[in-house]
Amino acid sequence: MQFIDFKKEHFSHDEETENYFLEISKDEVGYGELSVKQKKEDETLSDTEYTIEDSVEIIKIIVNDPIDIRVNF
Repeated sequence: MQFIDFKKEHFSHDEETENYFLEISKDEVGYGELSVKQKKEDETLSDTEYTIEDSVEIIKIIVNDPIDIRVNF
């Protein structure tokens, strides 16, 4: 399994929904199953609430607040 780490600064704010989102090209992560974990300050990983919107070329990860995450693919 491969992963990519993203910092909270990578998220953009959606003013309509008041959520934060991050878009990743499917060329980077492939077309398989994804999982998202919150990356804590002590480098441990924990479950977090998120929504994934999957389109033809882009994966959009939506969270309530910007956090550091690891995306496993």
